[in-house]
Amino acid sequence: MNWTHEQLATFVTAADAGSFSAAARRLGRAQSAVSSAIALLEASLDVALFDRSTRTPVLTDAGRVLLGEARELLRQRQHFENRAFALGSQVPGQITLALDEGLPYLPAMKLLADFAAAYPQLDVTVLNCSAAEIAEWVADGQVDAGLSFRRRGDDSAIESEPVGAVPRVIVTGIEHPLAGLSTINRNELARHRQLIVMPRTGAEDGDDDERISPQAWHSDSLYAVAELAAFGIGWAVVPRNVARYPTLAGRLVELAAGDVAFSALEVRLCWRTGRGDWPILGWLRRYLAQAVFAADDK
Repeated sequence: MNWTHEQLATFVTAADAGSFSAAARRLGRAQSAVSSAIALLEASLDVALFDRSTRTPVLTDAGRVLLGEARELLRQRQHFENRAFALGSQVPGQITLALDEGLPYLPAMKLLADFAAAYPQLDVTVLNCSAAEIAEWVADGQVDAGLSFRRRGDDSAIESEPVGAVPRVIVTGIEHPLAGLSTINRNELARHRQLIVMPRTGAEDGDDDERISPQAWHSDSLYAVAELAAFGIGWAVVPRNVARYPTLAGRLVELAAGDVAFSALEVRLCWRTGRGDWPILGWLRRYLAQAVFAADDK
């Protein structure tokens, strides 16, 4: 069998277009060239792909079966060419990206969609995890690049840069005592249990910048903290997008405290030290420079 890629592509186009003349117009070729390519393919395969007994050729039973196979062969060829291009241009064939679980959902998904369009040849693994996990996995090479909220502490194995910020709000459950107060202050907050996000490793990040109450519960998940607050177990400081997540709608109250303010959480792009000139990192930097994660996002 000596069939060619061009013959397969012509066969698929003719099947999709509904006629040889329509396929010729799509391909910018003469109808005779389309007919000839399909005839040569049929001769090579020793199978009739089209029934020409009618005015407009229609697929035979064998043609319908082989059409799916032809599509798959064309897809595999394109995938092969994309991989070869990636290797030749120093773009890897597979990467792992990590996203902080608390990042605004729609901007994060839009980032991934645009990344897929920019690098269709890549196989990508996306991890959703905490900032501490992202730092650990980037440092040991399990993750190629991460987007996470700022962490305290330095790690020489990681480089990072700010790419945005996400506002934070104070929340509690709709039946919590604080929810019924018209105004609150630091002293009032200190009388009730506080729910705080703390990584599993605990001490490295601490909670001094937001700890107000002497009584506190801790969790390594922003969404777990928000759920605990929704059940009235205490109050918490979480990113505004987490507080307004659909599953929490109507279950949380955002509190305004006149003498308490929490700054927006800085979002940082991080990568392993020494990989600053990585082409994919350059794309991420340019994309995130468009204020994807802006502090005033609703």
